[in-house]
Amino acid sequence: AFLFAGQGAQKVGMAKETADLKKVKTLFEAADKKFPGLIRLMLEREQEQLNRTVNTQPAMFVADLAYAYKAEEENGAPQAVCGFSVGEIPALVYAGALSLSDGLDIIGLRASLMDEASVKCGGKMIAVIGLDAKTVEEIAAAQADCWAVNYNAPLQTVVAASNAGVDSLCAAVKEKGGRALPLKVSGAFHCPYMLPATKGLAELLKGVIFAEPKIPVYANLTTLPYGKDEAERKDTLARQASSPVRFVETLKNMKADGICEFTEVGP
Repeated sequence: AFLFAGQGAQKVGMAKETADLKKVKTLFEAADKKFPGLIRLMLEREQEQLNRTVNTQPAMFVADLAYAYKAEEENGAPQAVCGFSVGEIPALVYAGALSLSDGLDIIGLRASLMDEASVKCGGKMIAVIGLDAKTVEEIAAAQADCWAVNYNAPLQTVVAASNAGVDSLCAAVKEKGGRALPLKVSGAFHCPYMLPATKGLAELLKGVIFAEPKIPVYANLTTLPYGKDEAERKDTLARQASSPVRFVETLKNMKADGICEFTEVGP
């Protein structure tokens, strides 16, 4: 399986080593037409600009797809794919469920809506390391507007925290023997703050052809492959922006379905 990387993995210069591939050239041209200056931002500009959600998400979409094409060229195509948060959109494009044009439209709207919501609501993403998910859920529930949202690994869970709840959350994590590390993102994602993004995406997706993927695409929302019903597929993708990323459970399901080799595609 290919695993398409999420926000936080971005770095200036990403995907530069893929630029000579024909598929990547086509991708870069389409992306630069949709988002003028994006490729230059990815390859040459300051990290601070790249870290803005409105820029990060389109850049990660392009980089993830570019690395997927390179990995396919070197090692062959995967039997299944999964994307972490923003990575789910390029995963769907790669699997043939969405056209590149629609994927660019979706990522552009998702980025702008999530950026607007983060400016309005504030908040941060804090990775909690060394504590199990249940303990992190209990700590988050005891703070002001904090939610366990990204289940990255058995002992790493990311919390979306309000500005008011960050300090008390970090103190509680330390008291329990864990570590709290802020992530390189500009808001509190995958929580109720992002409901406007889900609403906007649902509206856009009404006019999009969302085909059944050619290979299984495991969804963050359900931890299972996208199904046969198009309306359900659209609902799953729209709700993803304001719902937890259940990555641990997803990987377990992929393994149970016979996937035994995982390649991360992204920076």
